Amino acid sequence: MLKYLLLGFFAKIITGFDDTITHIPVLASVTRTKMGKIAFSIGTLIAIIIAIIIAIFFSTILKKIPFYRYFIVGLLFLLAILIYFDVFVHKPRAKAEKKLLKIKKISAMRFTKLIGIGFIASFATVLDDIIAYAPLFLGALVTQIFAVIGILIGTLLEIVVVIFFAEKISKLKYKEEIASLGLVILGVLILFKVI
Repeated sequence: MLKYLLLGFFAKIITGFDDTITHIPVLASVTRTKMGKIAFSIGTLIAIIIAIIIAIFFSTILKKIPFYRYFIVGLLFLLAILIYFDVFVHKPRAKAEKKLLKIKKISAMRFTKLIGIGFIASFATVLDDIIAYAPLFLGALVTQIFAVIGILIGTLLEIVVVIFFAEKISKLKYKEEIASLGLVILGVLILFKVI
C-alpha cells in the first residue's frame, strides 16, 4: 500500500512540476494576498480531484484494451516527448493564461471568484496529468485509495510551494526535462510491472 501512496505522490510531483510553474504568473496577476492565494489553491485542489475522477474512468477503459500496459507506456513516453519539446502542453496553457490575465485583479473579499479562477487555471493545466494518473488505478480498490492519497499529498505540497516559494520556483531551469524524465521513469516502472 505504501508503494501506491509513493507512486501517487511521485506521479503528482512529476506531472505537476510544470503546472506549478505555469500557475505562478497567473497567481501573481490575480492576487497579492495570502487569502487570495489560498482561494486560488482551493480551486487547484478541486481541479485535481476532478482529474483523479476522470483518470479512474479512463483506467477502466484502458483495462479493456489488449496489452493495455504497453499502450499506457506508449502514452506516457509520448507525453514525455510532447512535454520535453513543449509541443502539446504549454500552447493551450498560454491561451488559458492570456484569458485569465485579462481578468481584473480581484480583492481578497471576493474569495469565490478566486476559487473559480484557480480551478480554471488548474484544470487547463492538469488535463495531461490524467494520462499519468490512469495506470495507478488499474489495481485493486485499496491500492487506488492509496494512490489517490499520494496524489492529494503531492497536490498539497505543490500548493504550499506555490504560496510560499513562488519566486524561487519560477527561476528553476530544466523544468520540461525534469517532467519528461519523471514520465519516462513512470513508464519504465509500468513496463517492468513494478506498478
